Amino acid sequence: MKRCIVLTGGPLSDFDRVHPEIRPDDFIIACDSGYAAARYFGITPHLAVGDFDSLQETVPPDIPVLKASTHKDDTDTMLGLRCGLERDCRDFLILGGFGGRLDHTISNLQALSFLCENEATGQILSNRNAAWIVRNGSLHIPRMEGYHLSVFAWGGPCTGVTLEGLEYPLTDYTMRPVIPVGTSNEFSAEEAVITAGNGTLLVIASRE
Repeated sequence: MKRCIVLTGGPLSDFDRVHPEIRPDDFIIACDSGYAAARYFGITPHLAVGDFDSLQETVPPDIPVLKASTHKDDTDTMLGLRCGLERDCRDFLILGGFGGRLDHTISNLQALSFLCENEATGQILSNRNAAWIVRNGSLHIPRMEGYHLSVFAWGGPCTGVTLEGLEYPLTDYTMRPVIPVGTSNEFSAEEAVITAGNGTLLVIASRE
């Protein structure tokens, strides 16, 4: 799948040690002040999008810009995700999606569900946390040393929840969003497999 790297406006201190390995066919989008993060990583984005109300510098004229009104329905990150989908990207890596305002963090987690609805996969990655959404299927995560893995029902109950390769497994369990039974699990194998039989799960890996 063609990958889209989306740099957002979260605090750089939250993801400055990620340093993604850029693939030749990656499509890179800087959302508003995510352009400053792109410069930090030495990445030249293929597109800059947003209302640019938080970027304290000017995007160079050789980088295409999609300027949006400040009075818009989408966040700058959502605008970037839509642009990636329009360019046939179906694998998204979001940097800068954590560590800032709580409302924007929740918005970015919801954006993972938006990608899932559009038959795309997404990951939010920072120095200490990573997040995925899995719906009606399985997610395979290689062992992450020093991380706890938490699984939450997302958007309603999820049936057929099965957790494998973890210290506290589950089999065909019904997970509800009002009881955080899946918090702070630990890897017990070289790979964890999280299965959502019918519904949606939010999966978060957090470093100590």
